Amino acid sequence: MRRSLLFRAALLAAGLAAGPVLAQDAGTARPPEGMFAEAERYHEGRGVLQNFGRAAELYRAAAEAGHAEAQNRLGQYLHTGLGLPADRAQAIVWLEKAAAQGDPQHVFDLARVLEQGDPDAQARAATLYAQAAEAGHQEAMVSLGVMYQNGTGVAQDYARALDLYGGPAAAGNARAQNNLGLLYVRAHGVEQDYPRAVSLFRAAAEQGLPIAMTNLSVMYANGFGIEQSDALAEFWARQASQVRQDAVSALAPGAPVCLFDPRLQEPATDSAGLDALSRGAEGGDPVALFLAGWLACSPPGTTAPDPRRAARLFRAAAERGSGPAMLNLARLYIRGYGVPQDFVLGYMWLTLAGSAGIPASHAEDLLRRMTPAQVNEAQERAAVIWQRMPPL
Repeated sequence: MRRSLLFRAALLAAGLAAGPVLAQDAGTARPPEGMFAEAERYHEGRGVLQNFGRAAELYRAAAEAGHAEAQNRLGQYLHTGLGLPADRAQAIVWLEKAAAQGDPQHVFDLARVLEQGDPDAQARAATLYAQAAEAGHQEAMVSLGVMYQNGTGVAQDYARALDLYGGPAAAGNARAQNNLGLLYVRAHGVEQDYPRAVSLFRAAAEQGLPIAMTNLSVMYANGFGIEQSDALAEFWARQASQVRQDAVSALAPGAPVCLFDPRLQEPATDSAGLDALSRGAEGGDPVALFLAGWLACSPPGTTAPDPRRAARLFRAAAERGSGPAMLNLARLYIRGYGVPQDFVLGYMWLTLAGSAGIPASHAEDLLRRMTPAQVNEAQERAAVIWQRMPPL
């Protein structure tokens, strides 16, 4: 998709090189560190329009020059299909190259991909997790513990799992705490100890781990290791459901749909103030359009909201370069409030808002719920719209 004519036109309009990125200018090779740093900017949308396709090109150039972090990033891109077509075999090739340079995180990342493969790949993943664990990588310890607990890629060994979970659990790792709690509940490799399990589930639940919340709810419902309480069982079940719910965290029920720009003063809502605001909006002033949209979305007092009008006003302000309006328009699309729910358009406007200096805390949450094709399409659309916008 990133090679589409539309995307190529957007890149050319932006003045970006569509060809190889290995040369800054005639006869001058770019150092891999510089290419990786530029790739990170495009990956994060830091000072530029976020563009995973452009980031992938730069990561590849730096990776081919031997940059370990770029090799790891390129492998992850190929595994997920962000910025370029997914290719598991090539993903493993690049993750292998990065892991061979010894960084425990890179070894762990390779193991996570191999663990999703056949039994031979799973056995190799266990070996790699052990390598990273020996270097002190806590998540590798936990993942290896899970493999021993389940007998995946290794012979099932509860005592080994117990040992692997111990250090990370004591250090506050929520996954380790939850899994260790399960060993105590099931008496796997250790004597059954419900109170100890409850303590571990609670520690993990208080860090926001939904499976631990569910497990704690079960303990309360049955009175295992703690005084039975239907109310607390329901509370923790509800907490788990809320974390897992099919909504972006920043847009969960109860959270405001539209956010106010704290750099502005709230508009006066008397007749004179509203008249002045209306004139400004009709004249195309982006600040007035944003304020009018905010009033339509989140009116003070008892005035009924008008989400469709809010969407029209935010769109008009966004098309004139208003970052806060872009963010709110994105939130409307993500929630499906006043407009049809559309994650592609939501992420498109989040991308544009980020390039306008308005970061969105929920962008990563939305990203996890989208397919790579949807993300790539959103960024392609953002690149085209960005060319039509007035300079900031």
